[in-house]
Amino acid sequence: MSNDTPETPRLTSSYPETPARPPNRSRTPVRSSFGGASSRRASPASLSALRAGSTIEPSSSPPPPKISPVQVQPINDQQEPWIPLNVLDAPTQRLYAIAIFGALQAYKLYDLSRLYADDGEITMIWFYMKWWLLDVSFFWYLPSFRIPWLRFSPTVSLYCILSVLVFNTALPHLSTAPFFSLLAGVWKLLYDRELSISERRVKWGDIIHNDTHIMGKYTVHILPEGVAKLNPEGHCFCLGPSSPTVTVPIKINGTQPINIQLTRIDLEGAATDTINLSQKEIKKLISKAAREEAPGLRYLPYTVKQPGLYRLTKVRDVSELDVRVHSSHALVVACPKATIKTAPNAKKDVCMNDMSNLSVQLEGLPPLSVTYSRVIRGKPTTLSVGRIHPENYDSPLLSGFSIDAHLTENDNEDLTSWAKRETLSVPLNDSMTSTGDWLYEIDQVTDGCGNLVDYKAHQEEGDAWLPKFSGLGHKLVVHDRPVVRFDGCDPQNPLALPRGRQAALPLRLDSQGADAPYRLNFDFTPFDQLGSSTEHSANPQVKEFTMKSPSDFQWIKEPGLYSIRKVSSSYCSGDVLEPASCLVITPPEPSVTMEHDEILDKCTKSSIGLNLDLTLVGSPPFTLQYREIKDNRPPVVKTIRIDRTRHQVRFTPEEDGHYTYEFFSLSDKNYNTVKIDPLAHRIVQTVKPIAGAHFINLSGRKTACIDEPVEFDVKMQGAAPLTLHYDLIHGGRRTRISDKNITEQIYTIKTPPLSNGGDYSLALTSVEDQSGCKVFLESEAKIKVRFQRPKAQFSPVEGKMSVRALEGKEVKIPLRLTGEGPWFVKVRNIDRDETPTEFKFENPNSALVATQVGTYQIESVRDSGCPGNVLKAPFDKFTVTTIERPKARLPPSGAITAKDDIFIRKPVCEGDEDSVELAFMGQPPFTVDYERTYRPEGTSKRQLDKVQDKLTAGLSTASVRLETSKAGLYEYRFYRLSDGLYDDPRDRNMQSPIVLQQTVNPRPSTAFLNPSKVYKYCLDSAPQEDSIIPIQLVGTPPFALTIHIKHHSTGKKDVIHLPNIDSNHHDFKIPPHALTLGDHSVSIHKVRDSRGCTRRTDDGPHVTVAVADMPTISAADQRTDYCVGERIAFTLAGLPPFAVEYKWNGETMLATNQPSSFVRVAERPGNFTITGLQDSASDCKVGVDIRRTIHEVPSVRISEGTSVVKGIPEGDQAEIKFRFYGTPPFTFTYTRSAIAKKGQKPRVLESHSRTAEDYHYSMFASQEGTYEVTSIEDRYCSYPASNGRKS
Repeated sequence: MSNDTPETPRLTSSYPETPARPPNRSRTPVRSSFGGASSRRASPASLSALRAGSTIEPSSSPPPPKISPVQVQPINDQQEPWIPLNVLDAPTQRLYAIAIFGALQAYKLYDLSRLYADDGEITMIWFYMKWWLLDVSFFWYLPSFRIPWLRFSPTVSLYCILSVLVFNTALPHLSTAPFFSLLAGVWKLLYDRELSISERRVKWGDIIHNDTHIMGKYTVHILPEGVAKLNPEGHCFCLGPSSPTVTVPIKINGTQPINIQLTRIDLEGAATDTINLSQKEIKKLISKAAREEAPGLRYLPYTVKQPGLYRLTKVRDVSELDVRVHSSHALVVACPKATIKTAPNAKKDVCMNDMSNLSVQLEGLPPLSVTYSRVIRGKPTTLSVGRIHPENYDSPLLSGFSIDAHLTENDNEDLTSWAKRETLSVPLNDSMTSTGDWLYEIDQVTDGCGNLVDYKAHQEEGDAWLPKFSGLGHKLVVHDRPVVRFDGCDPQNPLALPRGRQAALPLRLDSQGADAPYRLNFDFTPFDQLGSSTEHSANPQVKEFTMKSPSDFQWIKEPGLYSIRKVSSSYCSGDVLEPASCLVITPPEPSVTMEHDEILDKCTKSSIGLNLDLTLVGSPPFTLQYREIKDNRPPVVKTIRIDRTRHQVRFTPEEDGHYTYEFFSLSDKNYNTVKIDPLAHRIVQTVKPIAGAHFINLSGRKTACIDEPVEFDVKMQGAAPLTLHYDLIHGGRRTRISDKNITEQIYTIKTPPLSNGGDYSLALTSVEDQSGCKVFLESEAKIKVRFQRPKAQFSPVEGKMSVRALEGKEVKIPLRLTGEGPWFVKVRNIDRDETPTEFKFENPNSALVATQVGTYQIESVRDSGCPGNVLKAPFDKFTVTTIERPKARLPPSGAITAKDDIFIRKPVCEGDEDSVELAFMGQPPFTVDYERTYRPEGTSKRQLDKVQDKLTAGLSTASVRLETSKAGLYEYRFYRLSDGLYDDPRDRNMQSPIVLQQTVNPRPSTAFLNPSKVYKYCLDSAPQEDSIIPIQLVGTPPFALTIHIKHHSTGKKDVIHLPNIDSNHHDFKIPPHALTLGDHSVSIHKVRDSRGCTRRTDDGPHVTVAVADMPTISAADQRTDYCVGERIAFTLAGLPPFAVEYKWNGETMLATNQPSSFVRVAERPGNFTITGLQDSASDCKVGVDIRRTIHEVPSVRISEGTSVVKGIPEGDQAEIKFRFYGTPPFTFTYTRSAIAKKGQKPRVLESHSRTAEDYHYSMFASQEGTYEVTSIEDRYCSYPASNGRKS
């Protein structure tokens, strides 16, 4: 390109022009200075910042074709932006302008919503005037800011103003526009994917915005002056058993030290030591130091093993210069320590309300603080004590002053007074108010500069309270104090101690957790030494008892006064409560005196018994034992229990004889079985008892049957023989009866038969003995006599003493019973040689269940108490008979033939109606269950389809519809029959099933092998093999076909007959006279096979035959070179959809279902050639040859695509290398940005453009910043993509 070539016109609102090359520039190696000619004016400082000798390195790759140099037009000088770029860079100014415009549009939408609300706050005129003014003002004043890329010309500004005026005018009237259309547009903008040349869905934005085209950046740091500091964070450190060494960091920045010197001041004696670190030791520290983000910054981990105050005094770097050392210190002290101390001779077991007497001993740098736990019966409590220091102790740590400031001000003068280790003690005196385990355990201790030792972290796992370090915990067991008193005994309520026995003192000992054994001390005074006031003597005896548990008994044998003086357990002394004294006395032994007199009979004046009067001495209740001896028989021991001191006993034997009563033993509350003299306490008597009688075993009223006697047992007493008089009372009438010469003691009275029902009374009136002495009696018995005997009979059913029953069914014969249940009835079947069977019935209206036919007769009946009668004929007999079961058969017919117990029905065609009749005998309605078995034609016998069905008939005949919907062999098996009586589903009522078979022949069918295929023909072309329409026929050949061909354009229908087709496949060729230009429908109308079965398919499937012209293709753009990411578009003419055949990098591709336009995205470089086109009107393909070349977008790599950060001393330079990929020559733009902190956006300091003829380029930089490429352009393409591509 020559120098006189006219410049390309550019709008002021376009992107900045590419920097121009001077007209006299040659193709010799270029030496460019950083900050030279560019799109912006460089300051003199920037021009002198870099060395002006950078050269283009020779490429290691094969050299590209030689290309003539390209002259670039120089840019016209323009005014600087209104806001200088060094204050706010151009991209940020553009961002602010766009943000302001977006905020205005959001506010406009808010006003639009208020306008639609129709609340009167805003009107249409107000909306128009407001937004016309605001939008016009924005686009009118925007160019005056002179923002790059937004410097609109007056013409462009006018177009923008007119556009927003029209938009604002139409906006209130667009409320009815579909909202979902807007959403669809946004969705397509964000998520739309397009087809690429390789027929894959790709996202166009990912192709054109590929960040891999520009990779790498180079950051230059100007290294600062080196510094060193010890302990930069100002921490305090400690040494102890768990941390014998600590690491103190030494901060090194911007230097490489070879010698470090430190000093250590001893905290106890103020001695000073000097520590020198050699270069070898420093290298080890540097290797251990972690890598920091900032270059040149290191934290050297220096290890300290002795406490003291450390200072960094001197650092020398590799240049043998002293590095500036910041004043700092590192205080290393002994780690704080805490232990629990106990008092001398202290015990683990203590008593309630005692003091704990513990202390915590602390060692470390004051002020100290300690946290300890107190666990009482498993419930922990955490306590803290802080600011612990000696008296008159002065330290900067107490006032919160900085240690560094204090050391700088006082220069270590008072270091040993406040920084040395102290030993302090903190008392722990708690009143132990509850029993159980008290655990004291130290949790952590902290010294004055914040060093914390957490003992909880060192406890053994699973150990509940013993820590790993001794002295950190102490456990006390708190025991309760025992309490004792007397229970139920005091001087007012003495305890009785029988003579010669021992008793237990009624002590009540409450331990409440106190530990056994328990020791009790008593004062004892014998009873005979007590004074009149029942007090102890001057010198009472001292007794001591030991109890292993509170429930133990303390036995005593001496009466007297016992007083508790003291009580104690294994660990603690106890309390004595009132009553504390118990008086024990000896009660007297029991005794008895007795007097008696005889009881005489008024008739014979003989003795019939005696009255005994007893007077007792002792403590009730009493137990008196005596022996009763009759007529020298063995004695019988008897006992009398008496609850008072006076008592009377009456002896009246029922039998006569000589009686002796000897009293030999007496017991009371205190004494058991005190013997008394039986001779002194003996009574002898001869007794003749009076006559008497009474009923025995008499319980309530006795029930009797009518006309039967009743018996009662009576016990008799007196001198035999005896005479008994008694009355039988019924209905107000009394019958007197006397029985004489009774000698038995148990006599049975038998009444005469009781012929009347109702209530009777049997009363004993008097009895006489052999002397004739008469004694009147009061014993009486009640009798209830039933009015009639029980009866049994059969009840007629529908006026008959017989019933017809179903075969095998139970029959309930009604039975009527009278009397009192339950009833026991004997019944016999007289038609069978059987013995009678007895049945039990609870209900008077019961039923006899009969399971067999025959005549049933009642033999006898009885109820719960009496035998009964059976009613005479005809009510004593009942007859049971059966009903015949139903029957079914097939009536004779010419269409049915029998073969081996199987009935054969003549064949029918599929879908024809057919039925067969069944004849029945029995009681309507009839129900017959049958099974229909279907075997498809041509399958094995095992492939059966069984269906259960039933038929209900109200008359003696019924028709069974035969299934003919599917072709095959049908078998009907009628296996169960029921009528109106026999309807039990468990009964089949058929000896053998009725089997009927019928063959259903299938109807022939046809189908197009390709029903969805469109058979296409090209106009004026010869018929091809694809024009044959294959037809599949199912059935038995030969077939007859009728085919219809319908012309869509004229509506005419042609009928073609094919009378004889001998196979199941037929290739149908459309006659040429039946086809014209347009679409045709071919369908099969009817088919018939050799069995005579026909199928019509009026609405059956059809195929389409289309005849059309040739398609064409034309390019939308005549370019032959494209870049990756651009769209290649073509226009198609014909009947869509189209099929486009093309080659992509030698691979043949086919794009189907294409609309009238063919558009593909170039996703990668290569050769693209369209070779053929076909539309949907025919199968004819058009051959074409359209070629396009796709070029790769150029790429650039700085430092091989990596991010390089290099630090250089001030005044030095760094070399930056660029590598290009694409087609030379290359033009690129790079920027230098300020090094921003993390999270901040870097600020662009300057931007330059350069041109390279080869694949490599290098330059030198001496200014600090980050160097990045922003755009790259080669012969054909550029990145980022511009509005127009180079061709």
